[in-house]
Amino acid sequence: MFKDKLIKYYKNLTPAQLGMLEDYYILLVEHSKQYNLTAIKEEDEIVVKHYYDSLIFNEALELAEGAELNILDMGTGAGFPGLVAAIMNKSCHFTLVDSVGKKVNFIKIVVDKLKLTNVIALHTRSEALGQDPVYRESFDIGVARSVAYLPALSEYLLPLIKLGGKMIVTKEAPYAEELSDSTKALKILGGKLENELAYVLPDHGNNRVLLTFLKDKITPIEYPRREGIPTRKPI
Repeated sequence: MFKDKLIKYYKNLTPAQLGMLEDYYILLVEHSKQYNLTAIKEEDEIVVKHYYDSLIFNEALELAEGAELNILDMGTGAGFPGLVAAIMNKSCHFTLVDSVGKKVNFIKIVVDKLKLTNVIALHTRSEALGQDPVYRESFDIGVARSVAYLPALSEYLLPLIKLGGKMIVTKEAPYAEELSDSTKALKILGGKLENELAYVLPDHGNNRVLLTFLKDKITPIEYPRREGIPTRKPI
C-alpha cells in the first residue's frame, strides 16, 4: 500500500496530506498506462524517488506556516517536487512549468481532482518564460530537480527569481565539479551558494544534495538566451 510505504519513510504527514498524496499517486499510475509520465515504474521506487524525495525538497524550502510565497518549479515533469510541496503548503502559490504538453495536462488533471487552488501549470520553455515581463524576477523561490547541468539550470531559473529570493536545486553525488563549473554563470546571473544539504534516499542508497543559492543581484536582461543555447553553450 502506498500510504504504508510512504509513512514508513516520512512520518510527519497529516491524514489529509497523506490522503491527497495517495490520490495523486493513483492518478499517476492510471495515466502512466497511456502516457509515459515517469521512467520509474515500481511502486517502491516511485514512493522513495518521487514522493519521499519531494518531501525532503519541501523541507529545504523552509516555509513558515501561513507563508504566502510565489514558488516556481521548472521542469516539473509529472509534478515533482512542485505538486507535493503545494499539497504541503496551501498558503503558497506554485507555478509548475514543463515543455512536454502531456505532463502539463496531467498536472492540470491532478489539480482539478484534488481541488488545489494554489497551483497553475504552464506548457512553455524556460527561455521564453524568463524573457516574459509577467514572470521575470517575480518568484520568491525557484526550484528544480536534476533537469540540466548547473550552469544551464542557473540560466533557466535565476532570471525568474526576485532579488533576495532563492534558487534550490537537487543534484546527485558527486557534484563538486558541476558546482565548480557553474562559478562563472552564477557570478554573471546573480546567484551565490548559501547552503548544501546532503541526504540519502532510504533503501536505495542514492546520495543526493540540495543546493540553495541566494539571488544577490539583478540578472542582466540578455539572459536567458534563446531556446537551446543555455544547454549547448553554457556560460
